[in-house]
Amino acid sequence: MSVSELTDENLYRDPYPVYARLREESPVAFFEGTKEFLVTRFEDCRAVGSNDRVFGPSGSPDRPEARVMGMPNVLSMSGEEHRLLRTGIDDNLTQAAVRGYVEMLTRPVVADYLARLKLRGTANLTADLFEPISVRCVGNVIGLTDTANETLVEWFHAMAAGLQNVSNDQAVWDRLDRTLAEIEAQLGALYERALARPDHTLMSHVMRGGMPEGQVRSLDEILPTMKVIILGGLQEPGHAAANACAGLLLNPDQAKVVAADPAEHALRAFDEGLRWIAPIGVTPRVAAEDVVVAGTTIPAGASVAIVMASANRDENRFDNPDGFDMFRKKRPHLSFGFRPHFCSGHALSRAMGQIALDEVFRQLPNLRLDDSRQMQAKGWRFRGVTDVPATWDA
Repeated sequence: MSVSELTDENLYRDPYPVYARLREESPVAFFEGTKEFLVTRFEDCRAVGSNDRVFGPSGSPDRPEARVMGMPNVLSMSGEEHRLLRTGIDDNLTQAAVRGYVEMLTRPVVADYLARLKLRGTANLTADLFEPISVRCVGNVIGLTDTANETLVEWFHAMAAGLQNVSNDQAVWDRLDRTLAEIEAQLGALYERALARPDHTLMSHVMRGGMPEGQVRSLDEILPTMKVIILGGLQEPGHAAANACAGLLLNPDQAKVVAADPAEHALRAFDEGLRWIAPIGVTPRVAAEDVVVAGTTIPAGASVAIVMASANRDENRFDNPDGFDMFRKKRPHLSFGFRPHFCSGHALSRAMGQIALDEVFRQLPNLRLDDSRQMQAKGWRFRGVTDVPATWDA
């Protein structure tokens, strides 16, 4: 494809036409904007993501992740250090653990927001419902119970903008720096509380998990990882649910099936939404040696972006990949990444998304698109339907 088409602007507006051409014409392409090789086909993404020896996590201070989250963090670590830190992160996020608390965590929050919306008859379901639900529930899991929803939403928007600031816009960096200062102050206070009195918050688990008895990680050690959790955790469940809802409303026949039996179909729809629009579209790696992928030589030390969002729409993996079809033959997608860096929050995200979609289609009769305005989506490293214009019978 023409180099002029592989631009940050085109990717940010709608990356999927760009990805389709890359898969066909240049499946491993160097993107000057971020100085990394984009790997776009499903099998190549899976091969790169599964080969942690050759394609290990990137700890480069030049990557946007370093500027936004700091280093080292859980995404940049490997080996025993990574395993021990993941012990703390994962301890209360296993499927069994999530089953024990997700109903009480999520359903009352969903019910509260729906109660405020039901009589209105119209809403942007992303901003008015799915984002607030996501940040409130995940914020509570982290321990940020006293932090306002609006603050949490601003945190992940500012951090996501920083990760995608290819144009080096100073206003974006200024917004990010204000956000990071606020995050560090609030996490510092949360750390001190959990240090004085261990509890069931994710902060407390990350401080102590995988450590010798009686020892804790320092605040400086865990701040970069907590920022990773804040960015990925706060936004991913909400955007995944919004993306799935958008897909359903664009396909009214499928929406009617979900509305007829939400409990039966909500999780299937949520999973298809994850494939259709991956909320986190890219995961970074670095090549440990010269390696050839799809006919392109990636030199040792080069940054590599595994583009899961592109892999999830690979026509050689999925039939009609650009369409939303919750009844498609079930095949694993790559939206949660790869082991050993597979998303810690996958079980919580799926359970929260199932509950949110279940309640939305149960409580909003005849839910459908509001034709008075256009559906809006943006982003490529992080992508979401930012406006799901919906109406229902109030």
